[in-house]
Amino acid sequence: MNDEIQRTDNSVIDLQDARARLHSRSRKASPEALGRELEAIRDLLGQGLTIEARSRLTSLLTQARNHPSLLAEARRSLSIALEMQGDFRESLEVIAMYEPAEARAKLDPALNSRVRVQLALAYSYNGDHPKAIALLKSTLRDVPEDGAEAGTVYAALARVYRRINEYPIARDYSHRALDSYRKTGDWRGLAESYFGLALADVHEGQYETALEKFEQAIKLAGDHPATFLLGKTYSNMAGACWFLKRPQEGIHYLEKAIDYYERTDHKNSAADGYNNLGINLILVGQWDRAQEALERALSIATETDERGSEVPMILDSLGELRTLRGELEEARTSLERAAALATERGNKWYEGQARRTLGRCLLAMKKGAEALATAKEAQTLAEQIGDRQAICESRLLLAEAWLEHGDPESCAAQLQQLSEQITDSPSDLLIAGEAQRVHGLLEMARGATAVAAQHFGRSVSIFDLLGDRYRSARAHYELGRAYATAQPERAAEHLLLAVNIFRELGAQLDLTKAQEAANRLDEAPPPQSRQRETVVQLLTMRLAEAVASRELLLRELAAVIRQETNCNVVVIVEPEQSGGLRVVIADGCSKEEAGAWANELALVKNEPQRESFADKYNAAIINLKSSNASPATLLIAPRDRAKLPGDLTLDPLLRVVELGMDVCALRARTHTDSETHEDNTLAGSSLMPGFIHSSPAMTRLVEEVHKIRSSNVTVLVTGESGTGKELVARAIHALSSRRDRIFVPFNCTAVPKELSEGYLFGYRRGAYTGAVKDSAGVIRTAAGGTLFLDEIGDLPLDVQPKLLRFLQEGEIQPLGEQRPAKVDVRIIAATNTDLEEMVAQGRFREDLYYRLNVIRLRVPPLRERRSEIPTIVNYYVNHYSAKFGRREIQITPQAIDLLMVADWPGNVRQLCNEIQRVIARAEDGTVITPEQLSPELRHMGTPITPPGTVTAIGGAVGGPSVTVPLQNVTLADAVAEVERRMIAEALRKHNGNISRAARELGLTRRGLYLKLERHAMSASA
Repeated sequence: MNDEIQRTDNSVIDLQDARARLHSRSRKASPEALGRELEAIRDLLGQGLTIEARSRLTSLLTQARNHPSLLAEARRSLSIALEMQGDFRESLEVIAMYEPAEARAKLDPALNSRVRVQLALAYSYNGDHPKAIALLKSTLRDVPEDGAEAGTVYAALARVYRRINEYPIARDYSHRALDSYRKTGDWRGLAESYFGLALADVHEGQYETALEKFEQAIKLAGDHPATFLLGKTYSNMAGACWFLKRPQEGIHYLEKAIDYYERTDHKNSAADGYNNLGINLILVGQWDRAQEALERALSIATETDERGSEVPMILDSLGELRTLRGELEEARTSLERAAALATERGNKWYEGQARRTLGRCLLAMKKGAEALATAKEAQTLAEQIGDRQAICESRLLLAEAWLEHGDPESCAAQLQQLSEQITDSPSDLLIAGEAQRVHGLLEMARGATAVAAQHFGRSVSIFDLLGDRYRSARAHYELGRAYATAQPERAAEHLLLAVNIFRELGAQLDLTKAQEAANRLDEAPPPQSRQRETVVQLLTMRLAEAVASRELLLRELAAVIRQETNCNVVVIVEPEQSGGLRVVIADGCSKEEAGAWANELALVKNEPQRESFADKYNAAIINLKSSNASPATLLIAPRDRAKLPGDLTLDPLLRVVELGMDVCALRARTHTDSETHEDNTLAGSSLMPGFIHSSPAMTRLVEEVHKIRSSNVTVLVTGESGTGKELVARAIHALSSRRDRIFVPFNCTAVPKELSEGYLFGYRRGAYTGAVKDSAGVIRTAAGGTLFLDEIGDLPLDVQPKLLRFLQEGEIQPLGEQRPAKVDVRIIAATNTDLEEMVAQGRFREDLYYRLNVIRLRVPPLRERRSEIPTIVNYYVNHYSAKFGRREIQITPQAIDLLMVADWPGNVRQLCNEIQRVIARAEDGTVITPEQLSPELRHMGTPITPPGTVTAIGGAVGGPSVTVPLQNVTLADAVAEVERRMIAEALRKHNGNISRAARELGLTRRGLYLKLERHAMSASA
């Protein structure tokens, strides 16, 4: 029986193990095959598939033991895989053998530097940052300053400095890495550099610019295999949105991040994503979805380790949600478990966070003494780790716990210390809102309901701005309580709003309290009068403190006016660049109604029209002007309510708001001026009009051209379509002794085959039907100069012998002439086809091929000379700006980066056409951004998320793979798509060589030609 069970178990094939064993059998694989396998493994790492990568690397290490370079590259890749999985100690052990210089003696310089970089990163992840920095700076001294290796070292230095929170230094190295990668068009290097710059922005509070850089990283990754990078990027974008208080955007980014993470082996990252998604959903009031997300996070996190590092964080989020829902005992259980696990793992930050949430749960349970003890523990932990945010949150909890415990003076002392730590930064808004609420509770306990109302009113404005529905409802509830004695009508309005939100959210405890408060309004005593001076002083102080952002300041102004004047509607609008007006605040009416007011007000041009508008809507129109900020317009309806109680004017409050607008504007301007701006050093180059060279490949070509400048020998120029073969021919002519004579270009495909002979060699009138007059032909036209024969491979076979005779003897015989004529012409031919293959197929004369191929120059495709793209772009920007009469046209580095990583199958011609199209559509002063590029380029910069695919259709180990969408296609369509992609890849790999591509695909040459014809493809695809 046991044997049967054993046989049954063995009959279930472990595909991963089988793959590894299959690879291990190929122990005599060639270095080329092993290199292809390494390339495939690198793609797996880019996709976050580290488990399969590790398995294949284990086999590869055995096979590569006699190949030092391959072995080093394999160990480096394994170190990266282990690092991605968080196995930092093993990551270092795998590559530590290469620390001595003699161990790297057999490695080429580029691989040597890559190995040293990974070794340094491994030391950094193991906490030895000084050693990591020393290794990287030593490596930097040994690599070419302008090479790709320098970019890798700079990027690694940025990572190390980020780990020790030295963000300004990290930013500088990320900029250097960006400059290096721009020279090579390395899409991954560019994307990761922008990712690093964005992280530095986030940690320095520059969240908007961080989002822009994250977006650029995503565009550069495009549809390349970068699943893990895209997951990280979207996740960090959600983090930036959290600080910007834009939770809906954060939810969108987190959903994308989770989608990418779940297609990798990094399930813990997916768990983090689900947890953060749950937190954002709690904020916007989607508690059922939040519950699902958090339970999913907990399920993923506990699959591998029930006591893993992510579990306390998720339990804390679940505990907070259960507290809000009134499930207090369940919440307490989750939070106590979270705190215990964090303590067990020695993570003081998570422990402090769990204890703060537990303290809030205990306050809801009315256990003041326990809440106070828990708050003190949280405060101690926060001070030990030195986290300012955690200290502020703990102090806030401690203040509320003291108040619940019956000690208002201790509460006031904590709030005073807290006020000294809170800044005007948007990142502190949440704490500021909660501090205002606790201040209000303290004043309520002291019986100062008017003062309490101002604190609660400000907390309402802050939480409305943040989009935090629960906290906003709680603030409305507290404000309603404060108004109960002095303004019962206002109290009813706020309490009703709180009741509706609590009911919608499912916050049962809070709903009960709000309903009871609303019911007590009927029993409230008559309204009490308030001293005018006290009201104005409180309102002025409230507005003066609301300068964290312009939006908060205007929101507070609207809230104050609505609360204190008993008006029905308050609308605030501000001008747009288009000349219209944008609604900033609409209180007491819908956004649509406010938008209609704004559209009509934008048409008001004089005082009579202004009065007419005011009469029509019974509204007061008040302009808010600032010397340093854009103006705003305040509308109050009905207009007789545009005053404070007791007929006090609004002017003192409006002056405070105008000063606050100045403060916000100056702060924003200072922040903008302090940002690091990239120098636009992409100046155009015009060593020869349209012929730009700076890359090694093009520099070699220019050197060859200079070598033959004094020669009259025939030249064959080869290269893909659009690379600039004619420009090379013109350069040869311009440098030659014939430069003062004519240059004649002739495209062999431009005329019908039967007329080619006449066009080339000329004819006498009557030589054939239609020859109505003599023609010299292009060869005689070019006499003394240079003739450029483009697409020579398409010259008809019957004309080729005559061209051969001309090349041999220097004479031609025009049609209809009896005698040959001597002509002195230099021939430069060009082709984008494989002439050797055509000779083998009998489609081009071998003797003519040898005559043409005396000197051969290859023009590299644009993808091999990416470093020249910025210079080419700037040349054509200047060229077409002058041609179309445009002035001050600029192009952003982000747009340049997208152009750098594009494939450019049409080469320079395609790039030139792209710039021409953009400039033709531009206006004076336009700054060209990625959004203005062609749709196909923008599509290239958009990550593709295939809903259903077949992957890894390929040949041998490490061979090419093809991904084919499976949705809404027939089997025949899918097979045809596979054929097209495999053929295109083979042709690309072999530079259009039909014989080699056919051999790789297992076809005859004729078979491949038939498939090319069937799929409407060309050999240069």
